[in-house]
Order: sequence, then C-alpha cells, then structure tokens
Amino acid sequence: MKRKDLVFNLGRLGYSLVTPDVPEVGEEQVVELLAELVDSKDLRLVEGFPVVLANCAQRGMNLEFTALLAKYKPRSRKRQNLEKLLLLSSDLLTQEGLDKPEGLEEVKKSFKDKYGDLLTNEVVTLGAKTSLSTERLRNTFRRYSSTLKTSRATRKGEKDKQRRSFQLNYFLSTLFSPKQKELVLKKLNGEPLNKTEKEYFSRTVKKKLEALNNSEVRKVAKALAA
Repeated sequence: MKRKDLVFNLGRLGYSLVTPDVPEVGEEQVVELLAELVDSKDLRLVEGFPVVLANCAQRGMNLEFTALLAKYKPRSRKRQNLEKLLLLSSDLLTQEGLDKPEGLEEVKKSFKDKYGDLLTNEVVTLGAKTSLSTERLRNTFRRYSSTLKTSRATRKGEKDKQRRSFQLNYFLSTLFSPKQKELVLKKLNGEPLNKTEKEYFSRTVKKKLEALNNSEVRKVAKALAA
C-alpha cells in the first residue's frame, strides 16, 4: 500500500492526517491497514495504530486479531512489532477509559508477560533502526481520544434523551387520552393553545395533573407500585 493510500485510509478511521469524504472501511480492510502500519517506517503513521483500534471499538467493529497475527511468523520482527503495538494500544485504551475492540484484551495477555509494561519505557524498539517514543505516542493518542470521548458523551446524551422521551410518552399515554396527551405536550413545549383547547385543558386536563401532583396521591402510588 502506498503512503498516500495509507494516510487516506487512516483518515477514514479517525486518525485524520487527512479527512476523506468517503464511506468507512470494512473490518477486513482494517486488518489490512493495521498490518501496513506494522511494516511502516513512518512513525507518524505508526502512532495512529491505537487510534484506529479506538475508533473500531467505538463503531462496534469486530476485528480478527488471530488472522492479523497469523500474517507473521511467530518469532519474526514484524510479529514482535505487532504484538508490541497491540499491547501498547490496549494499555492506552485502558488508561483513557475507552472501550476496546472485542478480543483485544484476550490476545494482549500473553504479550504482557512477554514484554512487560511498555508504556513505562521512554521508547519502544520496533526494529534495528526504529524507536517509538511512548510519550509522543501517548500525547498523540490523547489528542485524538478527546474527540472520541466527546462523541461518546454526545451519543450517550442523545440516547438518554430518547429514553426519557419514550418513558414520558408511554406514561402520558397510560394516564391521558390521546387528545389530553397532545394538550399536555403542547403546554409543556410552550406551544399556543386555541380557545377551545385552553378551556378543555383548564376544565379537565389540569385537574388530572393537579391530582397527580398531590403528595398523598404520590405516596399511594409509591407504596402500591413498589
């Protein structure tokens, strides 16, 4: 894979040296991309390895780590580089409180026994002439992980809002007729009511709401619904 293609695909997976406006890559392409990063001599690209894994986890992608590892002979330099990058990425994801792709925690266990805590080292050797700065790797990952955390918090907020809206609509439908529920929501959202709606709301709906707000009624509901 040429460098421009590698940079292009990294952008599609959140490590935006460029930000291409194209469909996201598939899981098989991600495995191929990670394999390309293992072979890359450009450390700026290699630093995107944990970013790719973080994005894959966020998108719920299932990566075949066994297939990725099987691309290299067990004692080869490239296999060792891959193992180190997987271990570094797993530990960075843990430190930043981000989700991991399924299966990463399992494959990295044996690497921990083999290499120890690589993040405590100033550099991690990836071949005779390639050394990866752990401080630079951590700073790069934190810069991108902040975006991931913001995105995750936004999605969680949206899900919570949807859940509350669903619960509100469900309980209102239980307590009020469709027309009464419509007036409650219009009133709640500050929408204007016409004269007929105002009269009906005041005469019928408001009385139900007052009854629901009564402390004795809430006590009874709490006691009997438990």
